[in-house]
Amino acid sequence: MKTLRMIGLFAALGLSVSLYGQSADVTIVVKGVREAKGKVMVAAGDKAKPQEMIGEMVAVTSTGDVVCVLKNVPVGKTNIYVYQDLNENFQLDMDEQHIPIEPCNTKEKVTIKDGENKFEIKLINVKEMMEKR
Repeated sequence: MKTLRMIGLFAALGLSVSLYGQSADVTIVVKGVREAKGKVMVAAGDKAKPQEMIGEMVAVTSTGDVVCVLKNVPVGKTNIYVYQDLNENFQLDMDEQHIPIEPCNTKEKVTIKDGENKFEIKLINVKEMMEKR
C-alpha cells in the first residue's frame, strides 16, 4: 500500500511539473506605427475568458516597429490582439457604429510552442480603410 502511495505521489508530481512547463514567451513585432504617441497594447488569449488573457503595453516613442514580449503564454492555439492606445485610456476607442478609430489588428489561431515564438502584426486603421471603399 505504501508503494502505491509513493507511485501516486510521483505521478502527481510529474504531472504538475509537466503542466508548469506548458507556457512560453512570445515576441510580437508590431508594424505600421504611424504616430509616436500613446501605448501599444498587446494581448494573447480568448476574449471570452478575459481573466486568462496575457497582456502587455509598450510606450510608443517613435514610428515604425514596436517590439513587445508576452511572458508565460500557454502553449497551443491562441489569438493575438494589438491596438495603439493613442489617448492612453486603456481601451480600443470605437465610433458610434462600433468601428475602431484607433489602429488595431488581430491574428487568430496562432500556434504557441515550447521555445522561441515570434510573430509580426501590422496595425491597420479600420475606419480609414472603410472610408476609402
